[in-house]
Amino acid sequence: MKFSYMLHNKDGRGRRVPRGQAWQWIHDLEDIAHLGPILEWIVARVAVDRLSLMNVYLDHVEITAPQNSQITFACKSQIVYSRITRPDRVIVMNVDSAVQTVHH
Repeated sequence: MKFSYMLHNKDGRGRRVPRGQAWQWIHDLEDIAHLGPILEWIVARVAVDRLSLMNVYLDHVEITAPQNSQITFACKSQIVYSRITRPDRVIVMNVDSAVQTVHH
């Protein structure tokens, strides 16, 4: 499943995304369980770097759509959807099935 979102630095306060730019992340997830850590990372970035969260889609459906109501995270209510804002950078995070998880 595809999960995508943009972080927009409108006012230039954060360091992760340059001032005035919007960066888009696209994740290729094996299942919904992998979404939790990504959402936690997004919440931290929005808070710490003072970024705006935009255009959050799960399999091309807005994450705020009724069918995704079971997915909750701290900044879900702050999401802005824009057809005008285009990403200055796109970061594709593909799952590499050859990578093995080490269990301790």
